Amino acid sequence: MWELSEIQEPEAWNALVAAFPITSALQSWGWGEVKRLSGWVPKRLLVYREGELLGAAQVLLKSLPGGLTLAYAPRGPALRHLQDLPAVARALARGVRATHLVLEPEAGLPAEAEAPLFPGLLPEEPVQPGFSLWLDLTQGEESLLKGMKEMHRRNARLALKRVDLAIEGEGAFGEFFRLFEETNRRAKLLQHSEAYYRAVLKEMNQPFGEAFLALARKEGEALAAGLFVAFAGKVDYLYGGSSRKHPEAKAPMGMHLAAIRHGLARGYRVYDLWGVPRTPEGSHAEGIFRFKEGFGGRRVQFPAYTLPLSPLYRPLKALLRLRKTWVNLRVRGNPRDVLG
Repeated sequence: MWELSEIQEPEAWNALVAAFPITSALQSWGWGEVKRLSGWVPKRLLVYREGELLGAAQVLLKSLPGGLTLAYAPRGPALRHLQDLPAVARALARGVRATHLVLEPEAGLPAEAEAPLFPGLLPEEPVQPGFSLWLDLTQGEESLLKGMKEMHRRNARLALKRVDLAIEGEGAFGEFFRLFEETNRRAKLLQHSEAYYRAVLKEMNQPFGEAFLALARKEGEALAAGLFVAFAGKVDYLYGGSSRKHPEAKAPMGMHLAAIRHGLARGYRVYDLWGVPRTPEGSHAEGIFRFKEGFGGRRVQFPAYTLPLSPLYRPLKALLRLRKTWVNLRVRGNPRDVLG
């Protein structure tokens, strides 16, 4: 017997979601509040089976022209076991009205493995990056340095000598956003409004989680800055930027070292470098991948699935794919996704 329960209180929701072994900061209460700025409405649902809590999902709903609605659980649902996904998906479908429900639990499966298939669920393109690199923070700083590629290890030593590292909050937002905009223009990447990133920094400072800025400065000038969120034992690198000034200072490396040290001090277990391409060679993000892989760690994947809820699902999916391809062509002159 399935039961659905909707949670309306931030601390209660985060306590429940953080306790699952398969979970994500994007399933936390704060992320749902951030996404309201983009027209999404969060719904926080618990799934019980015979009184046992089986899963939890923050489902984001968005209305489209023609009375259609998208339903999407970013890096969710939170689960005890991945094999429970089909049952949890069917239960969630009773709590939302939409053309389809997109799910992408943060299972962190080996990148080289075949993504599992589940009855009733269709493989889907992930909305969030489908591949990432995870560093194991439990091994300590010296072991992390030893696990880096030789050039990265050398650059890390240089950064520690040549830049000042800092962990800061809203007071450093201007420095972060200047570098972030500069980098996105250089790389031909789209971005949200400034208010969106301010909301991430504000809303993700929440029960059982935090958001912070990591910076690397030289003579008082920020050369690299990143916006990080932490939840349920993981630190996620969501957004960052750097200047082309003083390349010898290795500021981007310094920025990551600041965040890694913060994660170690807080007792977090995993450092998530976030998105890397499915196929690095020839990707728009190949350079990003080469930088991130230098840290070592393990490459993981997050397969995504769709539960169709309407016959309009397939034509809507085709239209959304065409729109994404058109945006890629307009912004970068290439139909391929950044992390494709």
